[in-house]
Amino acid sequence: MSARSRVTAYRPLKQVEFGCGANTKDMGVPTVVWAKLSACMVLLAVVPDRVCCAAVPGQHNSSELVPGVSPCWQMEEFKVQEECSPCNTIQSKWWAACGSTGYIEKIVCVKSNKTDYKSCHSAVREESLFWRFEAVMMSLTVLFVLVVIKRQRVLDRRASERVRKQIESS
Repeated sequence: MSARSRVTAYRPLKQVEFGCGANTKDMGVPTVVWAKLSACMVLLAVVPDRVCCAAVPGQHNSSELVPGVSPCWQMEEFKVQEECSPCNTIQSKWWAACGSTGYIEKIVCVKSNKTDYKSCHSAVREESLFWRFEAVMMSLTVLFVLVVIKRQRVLDRRASERVRKQIESS
């Protein structure tokens, strides 16, 4: 017998889909859940942008209403007369210093002895936002770990079924 006649034909295994080619129905996760997750991700992208990208403290102040005049605290040293506090409704509406963060502090410039208001960030609010962000990120991490575990089980089950069927048909 020659080497050519002893070659037997083997049927190849069907390819298992991994990665992006897989359907979300096969993962066991309904499309509605994916839609809700997508909406949460968009919300997370928008809300922190409003919080984090607020103007730098002190960027807006009462001196900005007069064109060509820069605030005294940018040119000279100043002392904080009143600590950072939330703006009331009237201040929020009319004062530019309240517009960016919603908090102001009253300052007095040392040389000119001029009183001015400067935008500031509340440490308590910043800490609260930080921990809220951390909680959301940890929750998403746990959620996606569970999704990956579920997906891996589905793929393993498919692969073992295909191997079992191939062995049975041999």
